Amino acid sequence: MKTEPFSSSLPLASSRPPPPPVPSNARRTPSPASSKAGGKRIRNADDMDWISKLPDELLEKILSKAPFISAVRTSSVSKRWVNLWKRTPHLSVDMSFIMQRGGHVHQDSKSLSEGVTKTINNHLDRLESCRIGSCVYQCEDGTLERWIQTVTRLKHTKELTLENYIVVMGPIGGYNTLRVSPSIFSHQSLTSLSLTRYYLTEAEAFKNCCNLKTLKLCDIIADVSILNSIFEACSSLEVLVLIITSLSRPGVLKIENNNLEFLQVVCRTVMDKMEVTAPRLEILDIKYINCNGFFLSAPKIIFNRSSWVAGKYPQLSYNISSLAQEKKRIWFELMVNEYYKMKRKGYLSVRVDVTNPKELQILKEVLLMWGEEMRELEIIFKDGNARGEDQGDQSSFINGGKPFPDAKFEVATVWMYNFDRSNEVQFALASRFVKHGTVIDKLMIETSSYPPMKRLLTEGKVAQLRQLCDYGLTIECF
Repeated sequence: MKTEPFSSSLPLASSRPPPPPVPSNARRTPSPASSKAGGKRIRNADDMDWISKLPDELLEKILSKAPFISAVRTSSVSKRWVNLWKRTPHLSVDMSFIMQRGGHVHQDSKSLSEGVTKTINNHLDRLESCRIGSCVYQCEDGTLERWIQTVTRLKHTKELTLENYIVVMGPIGGYNTLRVSPSIFSHQSLTSLSLTRYYLTEAEAFKNCCNLKTLKLCDIIADVSILNSIFEACSSLEVLVLIITSLSRPGVLKIENNNLEFLQVVCRTVMDKMEVTAPRLEILDIKYINCNGFFLSAPKIIFNRSSWVAGKYPQLSYNISSLAQEKKRIWFELMVNEYYKMKRKGYLSVRVDVTNPKELQILKEVLLMWGEEMRELEIIFKDGNARGEDQGDQSSFINGGKPFPDAKFEVATVWMYNFDRSNEVQFALASRFVKHGTVIDKLMIETSSYPPMKRLLTEGKVAQLRQLCDYGLTIECF
């Protein structure tokens, strides 16, 4: 029999004994080839360091998105990075951790405030925003005032946030009295100011503050007359957030402003009365107030039901209109904020033109803010006035079959006003609420103000809505 030769690719047995096993803890000497390969890998890693190749302007923008302390730590990377953080448009200095670790708070805060001063002074450029968290000692020795002067006068900060950290409980619960010079917040570059956990005893700091467009007074103790003086001095405000912890002296809270567009109020203590006069007001967000009387003069804000009486339920009243994206972002951030652990709940009243796709989209976004079942939704339909680019093809909404705004949203009762039987989009909205079980208890459509014929025709449309319902929903005219 003829045998085939072995393939040359197979290893041949050796007469030499096998090498001894290498201990697991023995050091291995890399071969020249592996060292060369390793060197090649290292050189490739250097070649992949794209960050170092980026221009300073882009690196500064990246650092501006990182937490401030992380941005400062990058100064130890290399000489090139030493000054990059000093040009970031956002500055944040926080002293809260010295209270958390205990020890000699007074001494620690003094040494830390020197570091904060150095950090602020070392910053090399103008600031878009600056956040300063301090405690009582910086208020008392004038350090806080020097910081404010530096970031506004020298750094031209646009958005300033001051937070007080409570160190020692006192007669006003540890809230520091804000002691600063008159008109300190009046620099023309400063457009937004936020104060948290302060006791306001005078309004001099706000003199000539027509530069401010946004004012947030959060967790504040003050006299009503002081607050009234502050509002009067800030005549150009467009956004006002007022979170009152306590009123040192009650009275009539007066807000009169021809530029105000957004007003949010929380007041846990009883006030005699609240009066709001704001012809341009678009959003009135009352999360909690307890007052004996409420007066509102704001023609854009229309609602038929007041849920906040005696602090019963929060209510958001929104005159929906097409907004610039930046303004909408600011407003929405404020509406979803949680104060006193109060999630977005309660009542919503909206005026909306659902034939306008932009307004319909805003309505959807507002409804999605609710983290739990909404108690009542009041919809006041505007006459369909969409024109030009605002007027879109609404057939996708009219013929769509998905729940609005989504399958999770639920509301106990819906009230509809100015319902137009010939408006297909309005009827489509009501139909979706019914077909998908979005409304749980009642859907109420106002017809009592209509002429007889219009009322009769509208009630015919309401009858069609009843035919769509296959659960225990009450659908009625009123």
